[in-house]
Amino acid sequence: MSSQNQQHETTVWLWPTGLFPRRIVYYLRAKNITSSMLHEKNIRLIPIFLDNDAPTPDLVPHTGLEARPTGTSVPALRITHADGTVFWIYESNAIMEYFEEVFSVDNGYPDLRGATIQQRARTRDILSLLSDAITWSNVALVHSDPNTISWSGLAEDEMSESAAKHARGKFHVLLSRLEARIQGDVVGNKSQSLSGDGANVTLADVCLMAQVEYMQEMYGLDWVAEHGVLRVWYDRSKAQSWVVRRIVLQEVEKSGDWTEMLGI
Repeated sequence: MSSQNQQHETTVWLWPTGLFPRRIVYYLRAKNITSSMLHEKNIRLIPIFLDNDAPTPDLVPHTGLEARPTGTSVPALRITHADGTVFWIYESNAIMEYFEEVFSVDNGYPDLRGATIQQRARTRDILSLLSDAITWSNVALVHSDPNTISWSGLAEDEMSESAAKHARGKFHVLLSRLEARIQGDVVGNKSQSLSGDGANVTLADVCLMAQVEYMQEMYGLDWVAEHGVLRVWYDRSKAQSWVVRRIVLQEVEKSGDWTEMLGI
């Protein structure tokens, strides 16, 4: 192996209470990855928090921790090789897929893509559909909730109730389509996972749970209110240990310490 391909250090910036970084936190818990396991792989997690006291509110780390590089969103993963070359991964789904390779089933870790070829295909199906549903949900949100103006790029007089109504319709069609695909497993087989009977938790569960929890906490919206099959899955899954509560996420932001959440 050439020195360029030898991984020297992996650094991940996470805003624990944020939407997409929360996926990574849930993933680590569901994968049973501890602080020492991360250390063995030379992976460093940098928790950041929203500093509202700054002249311009910004996501910053605690004193002594490396700042989030300019121009990056969160999460962001940087791989620094021994020769100084750098590789970036920016999207939460891609970061989790990368960790699936690092913490592989061949090394004794559970496969959060699914235990079978069918479950892995179902997981990819759900993630694709979920991405579309999130897009339409966000369109509806930014055209109906003035609290989004700070980040949406829309002025209040540009918000459109007709656009919000149209987007909500598209969103509910997509969630209904998802329910039709998973009903046999979630309701009929009482599967614990969206990805099918026999799976405990997959990337599909992690991503949907992060969405439901975040939207409730930040905007008071019940993302699955009109979807009974998803409600069954949510009520069954929300008490699992990988679903980290907001108060615990906030404590990591305050302390900068992951050990209580992930274990030593």
